[in-house]
Amino acid sequence: MTALRATPRLALAAALSTVAACDLYFGGAPDAAPDASIDATPIDGRPIDGPPIDGPDGDCRVGGTPTQPALVVTDPTVLARFGFARVMERILTTAQVAPGQTARATFQQWMRTFGASPASGDCDDPGIDPERFGLVCPRPPEARLALVDPFTPSSGVAFEPLGLFNRFDLAPADGSNCGEYRIVYAMQSRVAGLPGRALIIFEGVLPNPTPGGGIDACLPVARFWQGLGRTGSSTEVADALERFYLTGGAVAGFPAVVAAHAYGLARGATADHGEGQIRTNFFIDSLEWQLREFKLRRTCADSADPATCRLTFAHVTVKSNPAEELMFGHPRAASFQSQFVAQVPRLVGRNPSSLSLAPADVFNEYESVSSRTTVDYATGGFDPAFRSALASKLASIGSPLSPIDVLRRATTQTCAGCHQVSNNAFLGGGMVWPPSLEFVHIDENRRLSPALTTAFLPHRRQVLENFINARCDPANARAATDVILGDVDIARLIADGATVGGGAVGAPN
Repeated sequence: MTALRATPRLALAAALSTVAACDLYFGGAPDAAPDASIDATPIDGRPIDGPPIDGPDGDCRVGGTPTQPALVVTDPTVLARFGFARVMERILTTAQVAPGQTARATFQQWMRTFGASPASGDCDDPGIDPERFGLVCPRPPEARLALVDPFTPSSGVAFEPLGLFNRFDLAPADGSNCGEYRIVYAMQSRVAGLPGRALIIFEGVLPNPTPGGGIDACLPVARFWQGLGRTGSSTEVADALERFYLTGGAVAGFPAVVAAHAYGLARGATADHGEGQIRTNFFIDSLEWQLREFKLRRTCADSADPATCRLTFAHVTVKSNPAEELMFGHPRAASFQSQFVAQVPRLVGRNPSSLSLAPADVFNEYESVSSRTTVDYATGGFDPAFRSALASKLASIGSPLSPIDVLRRATTQTCAGCHQVSNNAFLGGGMVWPPSLEFVHIDENRRLSPALTTAFLPHRRQVLENFINARCDPANARAATDVILGDVDIARLIADGATVGGGAVGAPN
């Protein structure tokens, strides 16, 4: 990629990414009524928002789970509980930092990461893009957000909650956590000098309080979300989700999702980050859709004294977004290509929800630009040896796909692919990638994209229902090889390093 960096230390620019791939909202008036025609779209012969179906008395099996509110929530009554300030303040409180650190100061430090200066904490810091894959730095339009206070109504800039997403399907099959639970915000700007779009998604990981119990210990969480379809009113749903995300007590034994540790908190200047992240999808000045990923870091002058501690948003790689430079010529190309070939089995499935990609983090970029066509791996100049290795791997597993098919499928797992580049792309084997709504998967009227309604939400519903229903069986029945998400299936997923949804652990799709 070839966008010039302002700082000569680091290379040329651009990126791909999967920032909350296929979950991000696009701006939009948060008080607009959902489009009823979209909500009624049939999926697999079932209405997307029909009433849940219980089995016979005494049978814990479930079916017909409604998409709203069991998988996605856009009800303004619910979202009113999820103000941006409330989430930021809770993160600061649970991080145990100096009481003088404000949400405003924390937000402005975060937005400074789009700028460049001699000081630390910018996108030109030595630790950013060490492989020189390319990163546009600085990005002056986005860096202007460091001058605003989104928590003061008179500032003219605010971030409004747009939706909640249940991503139980991202729980690792070994039960090391119980999935991700996301909150999406979009900028509302009345400031003439700050036009365009800016979206933020908090992707909190819910810890498993009894990891020794494996994924079965996450069953109460699955039941909580599936049961929301039986909740009578918007206010009751709001009460339940407020407890689940913010105050605790929604599911016995589980903490509230929103807490510093849920967003990759590292305790110390050099400590490793944990699970969870915050992603941005910015289009300030309407120049270029670009996405970045952040995790939290707590540093202290005296670790025993919270008054000396500070919380920052650290710019990290965008996961599942290997640089296209690795397809040819880069010093790390050989090691990446070897790993990519080994992951070909993740890319030969028969439906869009079966695809995944999880490259080693060293191969991921620090930014994804989703409004460029140059990020399609299949159009790049990959070398003949790589093409031959892909063909051999495909032959060894009996796949009729071609190397080009596999590269196009890999592109779908990036943000550029999921949000735009792969729309209606032919992926081999009769598969066509379902389209977004032009860079987004829900628009200002809360219409869901075809990709969500025809592929991703039906898959997530099936995962939720299959997981619950498999645990309704007696232990001996669960052990049968044909029980979806039963004991044998879970063991296979664990061996594959997969989630209960079948994707690679750590991949954002």
